[in-house]
Amino acid sequence: MDSSHLQRITSSNRKRKAEDTVMVISKRTKFNTTYRRQNFSVPDSVIFYVAKNPKTAELYLKMVKTCKYFFVKNPIIIVPNLYASGGKWSSDHLPLNLTKYNCKYWITNRIYASNRGLVNRNIFSPVIPKLYRCDVKHLSLFHQIIYFDDLSLLISSAERIRFFDVVVKHADSSDVPLEDIVAVATKAKEISADKPTITPKTMKELTKLPNFTKLDYFALHDPSEVFNIDEFYGYMKKNFHTQFLLSYDEQISDAFKNRLETIIDEILETQQFSYKPPVIRFSGLDIQKYRKLYRIHFSH
Repeated sequence: MDSSHLQRITSSNRKRKAEDTVMVISKRTKFNTTYRRQNFSVPDSVIFYVAKNPKTAELYLKMVKTCKYFFVKNPIIIVPNLYASGGKWSSDHLPLNLTKYNCKYWITNRIYASNRGLVNRNIFSPVIPKLYRCDVKHLSLFHQIIYFDDLSLLISSAERIRFFDVVVKHADSSDVPLEDIVAVATKAKEISADKPTITPKTMKELTKLPNFTKLDYFALHDPSEVFNIDEFYGYMKKNFHTQFLLSYDEQISDAFKNRLETIIDEILETQQFSYKPPVIRFSGLDIQKYRKLYRIHFSH
């Protein structure tokens, strides 16, 4: 490719970016020219407070449809569903550049973000400052590295949470244990986590959390042997509410497999259940035992 061709491409790209910038400025200017100062029947300070502190996304939409004043004073874009794939953001199949415009975003329903195959697995840090509020009910993260402070904003309202290959970090780059993540998921009804960061105290710390005892469903996929299975078994025998699933990969030791199978045998031999039996599976477990355990789990 000769230098003249490269210059033409560079010039064309600059021209296109300039045209995009002019278009955005033009649209904003056109919007502002139709904005007129309003004479409200209540003090301006009250209206200003209402504009800056909308209680719900629905209320905010009603306000901005009624009067442009509310958007001018507090520009927010309501986004029901936010997706990320291949490093690109979108909303319901429409491309979305979260950092391009001078406004905030209010996410109301779902976040589904995957960074599979990308070197940069932390895509949330640049966009977190652009989020006005996050009220999502479904939070699904895949192949992510995310800071705990960022996650705390995303997870606080989520009812269904799914993590696959997700590492949560403190600001000092240390890993955040599972119990600290569950602690901030105060509205959660279902949590599923793959290869979570586990400590010997994880299960004991989880049982101290009021929101953990109220979960409808809790699944751990490929937890390490550090997870205290005896602490779990003791808690499980007093559990009447939560459906538990523990699924281990092939890397666990034979000794740990033997302990799991002993627990499974005890459950299968139980005639009358005073607790909600879990599903436990691992490579090498007899298929007939697993099927029986599965039936018992869903019949109680």
